[in-house]
Amino acid sequence: MTDIADNTESKPRAKKAAELLDEVDQHRVYADLTTFFGPRAEVFLDTYEKMRSGTGARRTAPKSWSWPVFLGSFTWFFYRKMYAYGAMIIILPIILGYLFGSAGSALPILFAVWAKGWYVTYALNRIIKADTLGLIGAERSDYLQRAGGVSLPAGIFAGLLYAALLALVILAATMGPKAGH
Repeated sequence: MTDIADNTESKPRAKKAAELLDEVDQHRVYADLTTFFGPRAEVFLDTYEKMRSGTGARRTAPKSWSWPVFLGSFTWFFYRKMYAYGAMIIILPIILGYLFGSAGSALPILFAVWAKGWYVTYALNRIIKADTLGLIGAERSDYLQRAGGVSLPAGIFAGLLYAALLALVILAATMGPKAGH
């Protein structure tokens, strides 16, 4: 029994994204976030500041509006390399629409309100992963640039898929059932 107690070492607890909001070295966090975000970093750094100054739910899920997400739906998530979120935004409305009818119609608004906060949290998690991997200097910058930034090919592919789905919806609406058949 004592053998088991002797072999249990306390493992360092993994950091959570919210803990970086209170990190003493905010200059390092800002530099990592800027590297991760790539184009238009200032928009997301503003969201990060909202998270830092917020309390309660506003700290982890700040409300801010994103026109690209509202108008382009999942394409923004693919463009920003958040592939799992993009896939979720494609599938979730279909499932909710099938199960509850028009219950999923408010989802584009919710996604547009939460997208920036999700992206900042996603970036913070990648910074934690870089810390866990012990990356510093050029290796760290390279990792954060590859993990973050934008993917034009993924954005174009998702945009084409979005246009095709939109065309199908419009076609289905105009073709509707004909009287007398």
